[in-house]
Amino acid sequence: MKQFLFFLTCAVVLLAACKKDHKEAAAPLTVSGFLPNSGNPGTVVTIRGTGFSSTLDANEVSFNGVTARVMSANDTVLIVQAPDKGTTGPLTVKNGERKVQAAAYTYQALSIHGISPANGPEGTNIYISGAGFAGTNGPATVTVNGHSAIISNSNDTLLVAIVPAGAGAGAVEVAVNNTHAAGPVFNFQSITAIKPVKGGAGTKVIVTGTGFDQTLANNLVAFNGTAATVLSVTPTSMVVIAPDNVRTGPVSLTVNGQKTAGPVFTQVPAPSIKTVAPLSGPVGTMVTVQGDNFSELPEEDSAYINGTAVRLLSVAKNQLTFTVPAGATTGAIKVVVNGQQVTGPQYTVQALGISQLLPDNGLEGSVISIKGTGFDLSPGNNHVSVNGVALTVNTATDTLLTVTIPNGITTGAVNITTGSLSATGPVFRRAGVSTFYAGYMVQKNPRGMVVDSKGNVYIGNHEFIYKIAPDGTGGVFVGSVRGNVDGVGTNAQIGLAYGLAIDAQDNIYMADAIYNNIRKISPAGVVTTFFSNLDNSPRYMSIDAAGNIYVGSEYNGTYVIKADGSQITQASRGGFSTAFTCANGYVYWSNTDGNLVLRYNMTTGQSEFFAGMWGQNGYVDGPKGTGKLDGPSSLTYDPLTGIIYVIDANNYSIRTISTVDATIGTITGSGGTYQSGQSGYKDGTLTEALFTVGQGSSMAVDKQGNIYVIEEYPGRIRKITLK
Repeated sequence: MKQFLFFLTCAVVLLAACKKDHKEAAAPLTVSGFLPNSGNPGTVVTIRGTGFSSTLDANEVSFNGVTARVMSANDTVLIVQAPDKGTTGPLTVKNGERKVQAAAYTYQALSIHGISPANGPEGTNIYISGAGFAGTNGPATVTVNGHSAIISNSNDTLLVAIVPAGAGAGAVEVAVNNTHAAGPVFNFQSITAIKPVKGGAGTKVIVTGTGFDQTLANNLVAFNGTAATVLSVTPTSMVVIAPDNVRTGPVSLTVNGQKTAGPVFTQVPAPSIKTVAPLSGPVGTMVTVQGDNFSELPEEDSAYINGTAVRLLSVAKNQLTFTVPAGATTGAIKVVVNGQQVTGPQYTVQALGISQLLPDNGLEGSVISIKGTGFDLSPGNNHVSVNGVALTVNTATDTLLTVTIPNGITTGAVNITTGSLSATGPVFRRAGVSTFYAGYMVQKNPRGMVVDSKGNVYIGNHEFIYKIAPDGTGGVFVGSVRGNVDGVGTNAQIGLAYGLAIDAQDNIYMADAIYNNIRKISPAGVVTTFFSNLDNSPRYMSIDAAGNIYVGSEYNGTYVIKADGSQITQASRGGFSTAFTCANGYVYWSNTDGNLVLRYNMTTGQSEFFAGMWGQNGYVDGPKGTGKLDGPSSLTYDPLTGIIYVIDANNYSIRTISTVDATIGTITGSGGTYQSGQSGYKDGTLTEALFTVGQGSSMAVDKQGNIYVIEEYPGRIRKITLK
């Protein structure tokens, strides 16, 4: 029994020894660093590492061979005092039989004990505590990762330094009196880029930079002040989710209370889908999705048919194209842009499909080509309609139909039925150019034109104002012989009718260029003098939503007459040689020779080049800085669309200008060639039409958005139908 107890005791001792050996093996003796790494005798030094003993006497620390006093100890931290008789040299730590030698400790007056904060962006004030900062040979200098920092405050034990731009992460170092001390590493924070730079709620954004904390929760990211969710982090990259109520503003990072501002994230609306063409077809069919707020970067867009991903062939802000992939099945089209998604119409995977209308507009009698797949070779077996109105099919192949537009057509999607299959295609627009009137009322150099709420067109022509009904018939509305006499109808006398404007009650205002006054004509044809004795000959006119009258002269700028005629003020000094327009607090006019449209801010009084390119003629649609005009002249504004229409005289076309961003477009003209000088006389689709307009041609828009243009020398009014 005694022998058994003896062996049991030995086993317990051996087991305990094994456990002790195993623990020590798991925590080797290391020194990761110590601070300060310089100072006078007696300086308190903190040593960090592993494998230390919590028993003070078990730890032996020496400075270049001279034993130091250990003041505090645990398994990872030792606090010691630099010995009085120590000299510059390596610091050594010994624990039992184990021994490790660390970097050198320098005996000198200069020492760095700590920095606060230990992280932050450029411009951060670092408080450096230590000793020996007061120099006799000059002030102390501070560097952060080798980059010189400005010292904003100093004394013998404290320096305040400003982190320089682009410093990067690295040690804070101080030099004074030809001595040098290295302190802790400053963790430099910066956000160098975000991707994507646009998006909305739920967008995954990759944030790149420096100084990110490896503990996920320690990185506080915000979009314009609103907290975001951090999904993952490395020292130089984070993936974050834009918050639900994200707004445009900088992306910021806060670590340990130190905030860093980065690039601006622009909040954009979710993508929208306007049209998809075709809406059906077999695998391999090319599909065009038109909408808004798509990204111009392919990697930021994705699209699906019934959940099956497609490969995008091209991307633009308002259009995506792809082909129907193998394995796709009938279902909704979905587009995802930077985490924001929109669901569009259903795409049907079948043989029958409509891809394109050429042209996509026309009036009664126009012949339209329909491109697609799966059409019946017999014209009569293809049943084509728009909004329930049947179209006559003239010819048919399996990929092309030609149809004639009948009377009664309205704008709507094209539908085709062949056998048991049915397909819906792009929208056909009832739009085109027709001759509204030709004859004496628009001969003799007419100048002004307006349209009332009932569709009656009024023409100012010398001493007459003519009225043309919607059916193209008409005659003299007011005026007789040249004079300056108020009255009703032909009892009134007019000098020279130049500009016309019309208010919401269908009252017409006329600029009389001979007698220098403004006449008012009621819907019943009663002529009165609205404002008289103008200093300069009035030429062109416009009217704003409040009923204020704008009167332009060729040499003395624009005047504004209040709606009640009580006051006149000069709005601008620039002259006008063609009809101008006003909208939303701005006056817009053409500089024909400079190929520009300018605008004047009625509130600030400032003028600017708005659309076109100064001194550069051309026929180019596009945004500001790209779009070009050639001899722009008369302007008119359509409040229904917020678009300005301009006669582009040398291009013989009617162009559009967005009042939002000055983007130039084309409605019709030049036979669709986009070539200067293509004039003529041809009615038809918007693409086919030819015009003979000049710089003096007048233009007006009716309440339905249709445009009327005078071709003064042939003596015609052309009507551009857009609805």
